Amino acid sequence: MIERLNNLPTWERGFHIFWLLGPFVLLIERSPADAWLTILAITFAVRAVIKRDGAWLKIFWVKAAFLFWGVCLFSAAISATPSYALSEAFIWFRFPLFAMATAFWLGTDKRLLYAMLISTAIAMFVMTGILTAEMLIEGQKGGRLTWPYDDLVPGNYLSKVGLPAFTVMVALAIGAKPRLASFMGILSLITIIMSVLTGERINFLIRACGGMLAGLVWKPVWSRYMILIIVEVLAIVVVFVTMPGMETRFVDAVLNDIPTGPHSDYYRVMGGGLMAFQEAPIFGIGTANYRDLCAGIMVGLDDFRCDNHPHNFYIQFLAETGLVGFFAGIAMIGGIIWATFKAGLKNRDNVVAATAFVIPLGLFFPIASTADFFGQWNNIFMWSALALSLAATNLHRNDA
Repeated sequence: MIERLNNLPTWERGFHIFWLLGPFVLLIERSPADAWLTILAITFAVRAVIKRDGAWLKIFWVKAAFLFWGVCLFSAAISATPSYALSEAFIWFRFPLFAMATAFWLGTDKRLLYAMLISTAIAMFVMTGILTAEMLIEGQKGGRLTWPYDDLVPGNYLSKVGLPAFTVMVALAIGAKPRLASFMGILSLITIIMSVLTGERINFLIRACGGMLAGLVWKPVWSRYMILIIVEVLAIVVVFVTMPGMETRFVDAVLNDIPTGPHSDYYRVMGGGLMAFQEAPIFGIGTANYRDLCAGIMVGLDDFRCDNHPHNFYIQFLAETGLVGFFAGIAMIGGIIWATFKAGLKNRDNVVAATAFVIPLGLFFPIASTADFFGQWNNIFMWSALALSLAATNLHRNDA
């Protein structure tokens, strides 16, 4: 890594070091994290113009991202509140642009990509240590943890920012040589238990399911796979037994919230998004407009309720960007998943490449409840993970 950094021009070396510090910047607060991401995204765009580097614009998922952005801008322009919606749609593109910066500039060298994964893993365990301290000093608040942000998002950090490192750890625990496998298994067990303690159910499921899938796609040793699952399940059961409130939150509440009728709050919120879609089915009610326009749409619809967003990416696409945005968004997401999956098929011996598709598949799983697709915190966490998975498409067979 040091050799690669030394071979870079001085100004680029500084930006690459800045990039490698990102997982720790994301531990501070959303404003520094957003500044980190935005600076790198804009620098990449300026660099591409100066160097006349446009080869990356030919990649399908990149073209699909620009198409989706264009639909978002158009939907915003014709909406009831164009100035607000346009501003939200315009600045949202910094997130996929950051992924492009990582995939086509910052993470093109395997040594720097591996260094970033190590940086991410270390930061993930720093977060685990912070949350352990919170459990010991203050304990949970309403079944949730909040450090270091004083907000209910640390599980979001573990699940999204840490997902590329976590999936690699689980895959190594299943398929690596015994000593390394044991070490990775212990580390992954520690972090998955902390995901339970954060009280964030969907984020826990993303990590748990993502880890299990990653363990299947890279040199699985079936006996280890079963042992790891049994040990992690037993550890979670112990948490539930010693902290009965956690069992209620993760089992009873999840079953009650399955969106099959008005008894479920997710049904009411997601249904509100579908009602908004019916108001403007072609181009939607405008990017990020749902929170402001929902109250007027829900008049007389007592089975549904408003929230800041419909709690599902695809329903949000329909509500805010209509059918056109829905299909453009699917093209972008499908392009990202296919790019990472195809790279893994070509390089099955490399654990990073083989497991890369798990990240976008988990983050964009269609039936999951989700955060706001255009929200700041969610996008910072989510696109930092997507960026690393897309950078893994640069790995080749001899990089295993």
